[in-house]
Amino acid sequence: MISAFLLSLQPIPADCTEERAAVAEMAEAIDRKYVLADVATRSAAAVRKKLHEGTFYQHCTDSEAFAKHMTKQLRAILNDGHVFVEYAPNSSQAGEDDWLEEWRDGAPARGFGVKQVERLKGNISYLHLTDFYEFSTAEKAITAAFELVSSSDGLILDLRNNPGGSPETEWPVQWTFMAPGSTMPLHRETRHGKKPDTKEPALQWPRYGAERPLAIIVDKSTFSAPEAVAYSLQAQGRAIVFGSPSGGGAHMLGDAVPLTGGWHIVIPETRPYSPHTGGNWEGTGVTPDIETTKEDAVDTTQKWIARKLESKRAASKTETAP
Repeated sequence: MISAFLLSLQPIPADCTEERAAVAEMAEAIDRKYVLADVATRSAAAVRKKLHEGTFYQHCTDSEAFAKHMTKQLRAILNDGHVFVEYAPNSSQAGEDDWLEEWRDGAPARGFGVKQVERLKGNISYLHLTDFYEFSTAEKAITAAFELVSSSDGLILDLRNNPGGSPETEWPVQWTFMAPGSTMPLHRETRHGKKPDTKEPALQWPRYGAERPLAIIVDKSTFSAPEAVAYSLQAQGRAIVFGSPSGGGAHMLGDAVPLTGGWHIVIPETRPYSPHTGGNWEGTGVTPDIETTKEDAVDTTQKWIARKLESKRAASKTETAP
């Protein structure tokens, strides 16, 4: 009713009729589906107000440009970097934004998400993961990486320049640093209540375990799935996080909603939360335990692990002394 009322108030440019109808449908979809009900109501009202004011008339002759424009607008209104609009007149393409296909196609050139594995002084390993591709794509590369670091005494896990990816890969990576049978590290809920917990995965690579020192590096370019790894392991007290605050994308997307004109909107419908904190990293990012500059991050983490290992060795000598 509100959408129809607003449509009647504002003169519609001849080439923007479908766009205007699609935006009204976007507002209704956000109101109905967005994971936080209060934010959904407030944001849907803001979209309807801007629609009435004519804010969304740009790019009416270019369907893909209009989708990008609306993605930018809606992310600002919702303060959520996951929501997006796409132009997919063939409904089988819905939910497959162009950048996502390009990202998948680039997997081989990006080492299937494994950028660097290195053994540092003092038997400390360094592993840089830049993507979490679908498990079937990433499994061999990640398995090889964890095989290489499995004999180290401590590990630096660098998650910078990692825009996210698949939860089916993030989940076993997270469990790699936990003991079997540990408390479930993250729960999920929608507006309708808690979802069933994801099961503990059967790891396809060596488990690093919960005892050896683990330092994780993040910054603003760390977004979504890698933030889940960093936040969860930090909340458990399993890892110390270094760097600067991460990007702040915790919410998880639902199915694409079809709109007038061949557009679709994909809306965050699920939020993860830690049983240890009751919250997540949405909007705030993962806050480092120890802030470092980009240039000093690896050196600082290496020194921290070296001190932990030295303390452990000293304690062991004291315990075995006659």
